[in-house]
Amino acid sequence: MSEKRRLVNPRGQGGRLRQEILDAAVVLLGRAASDDGVTLRDIARQAGIAAPSIYSHFADRAAVIDAVVTESFAELKAVAHAAGDGVDHPADRLRALCAAYVRFGREQPGRYRILFEASQREAAKRQPAANGDAAFAGLTAALADCVTDGSSAATDPALDATALWVALHGLVVLPRATPAFDWPATEVLLDRIITSLAHLR
Repeated sequence: MSEKRRLVNPRGQGGRLRQEILDAAVVLLGRAASDDGVTLRDIARQAGIAAPSIYSHFADRAAVIDAVVTESFAELKAVAHAAGDGVDHPADRLRALCAAYVRFGREQPGRYRILFEASQREAAKRQPAANGDAAFAGLTAALADCVTDGSSAATDPALDATALWVALHGLVVLPRATPAFDWPATEVLLDRIITSLAHLR
C-alpha cells in the first residue's frame, strides 16, 4: 500500500507537524488491539512523513504515546468543563458533566480507549495518575458542590464520585462490547446512575 502523501509545512510551522504525528497516533492506537503493535514507522506512514521526521518532536515511541495520553485527558477535561460552564444549579452541573463524559467516550472511542483500557498501562507507569486525577477531580468537586448545596445526601463525595466514575465507564464501554443486550435508553440509564450513586435528593 502506498504511503499517504502530505504537503510540507511552511517554515516555522513545526508545531503543525507535531500535531499531525499525534493525530496519526490516535487513529492507529484507537483501532489497534494493543499499542504494542503500533510502531513509529506505522505512525509516520499514517501521517504521510518519513519516520526520522518524528525525532524532531519526540524522543521515541513512548514519548509519542505519553503525549497522546496527555492530550486526550486534556480534551476530556475541556469537554466536561465546557458542559458545566454556565450551569448554575450544582445537580444540573453534575448531570451535564456526566452526560458529556459518556458522550465523549461514545463519540471518540479511539481516544477513550487510549485513555482507559489496558494497553495504556505502560504509559500510566511513566505518568503516574496525574492525568486521571485531573479528570476525576472535576467529578469529585461537582458532587461536593451538590452536598454543599443540599441537593445530595452523599456522606463521602470522593467515594461516591469513584463509584459514579466506574458506572459512567461501564455505560461507555458495555453497550459497545455487548450490543445484543437489550439496553435501555442511554438517558434513562444515565439518570438512574447519577441519581442513585450521587445520592441526589
